[in-house]
Amino acid sequence: MSVEQTSCLSVAQAVQIDLGAKASMADTRVLVVGGDVGTVQALVQELERGGLLAQGVTYDAGVLETYQSETFELVLVHVPAHGTEGMKVLESLMSYDPEAVVVVLSTHATVDLAVEALKSGAREFIEGPLAAEELAARVLQVVRQRADKAVHGNLRDLALTSIVSVNCSEHNQAELVIRRQGRVGIIYFESGGIVHATVDDQEGEQVIYELLSWEDGSFSLRQGVPPPKRTVEAGWTGLLLEGMRRIDDGVEAWEPDDEYDAATEEPSVHRMADALKAVEGVESVVVCARGGGLLGEASCSDPARKAALTALLGQRSLSVAFVLNAGRPRSVCLTGARERVLVVPYGEDYVGVWISQRSSPESIATEVRNVLRRYPQVKGGTQ
Repeated sequence: MSVEQTSCLSVAQAVQIDLGAKASMADTRVLVVGGDVGTVQALVQELERGGLLAQGVTYDAGVLETYQSETFELVLVHVPAHGTEGMKVLESLMSYDPEAVVVVLSTHATVDLAVEALKSGAREFIEGPLAAEELAARVLQVVRQRADKAVHGNLRDLALTSIVSVNCSEHNQAELVIRRQGRVGIIYFESGGIVHATVDDQEGEQVIYELLSWEDGSFSLRQGVPPPKRTVEAGWTGLLLEGMRRIDDGVEAWEPDDEYDAATEEPSVHRMADALKAVEGVESVVVCARGGGLLGEASCSDPARKAALTALLGQRSLSVAFVLNAGRPRSVCLTGARERVLVVPYGEDYVGVWISQRSSPESIATEVRNVLRRYPQVKGGTQ
């Protein structure tokens, strides 16, 4: 075969592929739903400029009736930042047809809105505005992916911390595949936790920390996929805390300094508590597990009560941080009539530091973190 023949064949194939793609787009019918006529018309025009067939309807103009009477490959629902009506439309569509392919578009996206949309059954959450061609391409991509029953999105629109929180809190069995710059990371969820993670030739907890640093990347989440093995034992909240700490501090791990000697520090959790007690303004210290179990203490009159309080404050602060999308709380301070406590995360566990009323929580929190860096986390309070 000559070079000329090869070139002609390549061009013919390219033209055939391009025509096939255009034909596929022209056959795709999209129902556009929005809160006002102007928004709906604008989106319909954008999709049509992108090569799709689109029909529009407002929230109050019989969305479900339109969907029932005609055939649509996809429904695009526009939802404003606090659009309760748009979410009601999504829920009614999914209630009528659980197999419906629905994409939620919002120009004022929030993490809470994205999570609610995906939990309600949306196949993808798109943050706008987008150019007509890009919006049409995203819609067509969802249509082509509908057979795999997976939820698709991008970490720019929905952070990995939120995806992990939802799947672990709901005890989902699922496979999350993330693709970014030619790399593929996979996380498996089961029984309220992360059980396996892999990227490149690595696996285990270190992979979670790596993936948490990815600010963008496309993902697909498929429910009901069992994990092939278990390589992660740590709790998901501890993994997120440690991962966010590493991002905040720009380091890969808590490395002990030259003063630390594993052979002589025994049990180090008690020595750490003593070191924390030596910080000016600190009156007593407890080190506790996430569930409130006491691991170590220094100068505590009621260590069991203080350990339980420390764990409670730590867990509550983490929950609030997730709701507010505020990142990992570096510390939390509670001031009462008779006592003042500062709680600082310590890997999967917590350190509770009782300080004097005149002390500066910010200054002591800094000193506490400096001390913690000298002591790698110890399971069960001993090495």
